[in-house]
Amino acid sequence: MMNLFLRPPLLALLLTLSPLAAGPVCAGAWPLAEGTGQMILTLGASRSDAGFDGRDSGRGLEFRKWELSPLLTWGLDAETSLFLKPTLQRLSADRSGGGTDRTTGLTDTELGFTRAVWRGTDSVLSFQPMLRLPLFYDSDDSPALGSGHADAEMRVLYGRNLTLAGLPGFFDGQLAWRQRTGAPANEANLDLTLGLRPQADLMLLLQSFNTVTLGHAGNGYDQTRRYKLQLSAVQQLTPTVSVQIGANKAVGGRNDGNELGGLLALWVGF
Repeated sequence: MMNLFLRPPLLALLLTLSPLAAGPVCAGAWPLAEGTGQMILTLGASRSDAGFDGRDSGRGLEFRKWELSPLLTWGLDAETSLFLKPTLQRLSADRSGGGTDRTTGLTDTELGFTRAVWRGTDSVLSFQPMLRLPLFYDSDDSPALGSGHADAEMRVLYGRNLTLAGLPGFFDGQLAWRQRTGAPANEANLDLTLGLRPQADLMLLLQSFNTVTLGHAGNGYDQTRRYKLQLSAVQQLTPTVSVQIGANKAVGGRNDGNELGGLLALWVGF
């Protein structure tokens, strides 16, 4: 059986929450071992009632999101992992004239693979191509579950095992480009994770998620920036089951919400 805490790189398999767009699949730079799998089932909630420097109207209108998402990963061979992430969302947005709009359903489904292209003694470099497919929803709903367009994304991932302040852990850095086939604008992402293990069965994760849109945003859309921090803990319950709990907060941006959120996740290895 697989012990998640004997393999710290697997702890980089995290989901993020954003109030205005689906978060990226953050599959860590280390592919899973051949013939092994993992599911991370995440329940997240977030809210925002104002925006950063371009969008704050002073009206205090709330946007709320609940999200349930399983991230399924399978080690195809020694250097390659496949992944699939469907997501169920419930969105609520206050109207300026009064009342609230609500939408519930599947948002964009993400699928792709992680391929290690270089390995050092304590580090790895990988590439991760991914597709986001607009399945089973109407993009004209308000609030919209997605843009209604298929997107392609390419990530470069670097992971390194390390020791910090006497604690074993890892660093995972990811740089991504999201190419859209329609509005809104294309996105560049920089995601950083530091994981430290103060106890054999406990991992602490500090993460930074950063998104900037580039190019023409399209009618009805603005250029956006989003900077978010997340702190979470992953507690091992059995050799193959762990639980994660965490909180996240938008710390800056433009034309994006001042998000405050939390998550609860179940990790299962098989």
